Amino acid sequence: MDGRPPLCVVITGPSAAGKSTLATAVQEHAREPLLRFGVDEFYRMVPGQWAGGVADARFAERGFTYQDVPSMPGARRIDNGVDAIAMLHAMNAGIVGILGAGVGVIVDGQAFEPVVNADLETRLLDLRARGLARVAVIELSVSDEPLADRQRRHAHPVGLALHQNTLPKQAAEPDLVVETSGMSAAEVAAFVCRWLDQEYPEA
Repeated sequence: MDGRPPLCVVITGPSAAGKSTLATAVQEHAREPLLRFGVDEFYRMVPGQWAGGVADARFAERGFTYQDVPSMPGARRIDNGVDAIAMLHAMNAGIVGILGAGVGVIVDGQAFEPVVNADLETRLLDLRARGLARVAVIELSVSDEPLADRQRRHAHPVGLALHQNTLPKQAAEPDLVVETSGMSAAEVAAFVCRWLDQEYPEA
């Protein structure tokens, strides 16, 4: 606000890694409003007939579907159909639109879809290079054992976390990587907020 380029904090990592908890902590810590937009908010906007987990959804194959991972019993992944890809690109445009209005945004997770993630990264780095946004990309990393425990305690355990932990990272060049396996949520939040204060003292 007040003439400064808006701040964009992108938090990446597998399901149950602690992204939403960290997003809330950063929102509360920041001295400027950061609107929250990420995959959880996005999935709530998806029409039921395209949504994963909706029985007999007519357009599931074009939208989002949960699929078993044969090599990992009990694990599932989200498959993104052609309409899903278009909707995910629209989410990226929405993030850029919020920043273009001069308001900061915290991106609470991205889909594991490389072409979509590369699109957002390209858009944000362009805004950063042109001085139109301050961008911080934070990756939460966690090893399998604590991740499995967190998934068991997760509000919506759908079996995604361990498979997502085998996939390529969502950001090609994160600004900060936090290995959270031995840290509490409060410790992660304190560490990230201190880093943000140092990198973006006006935030």
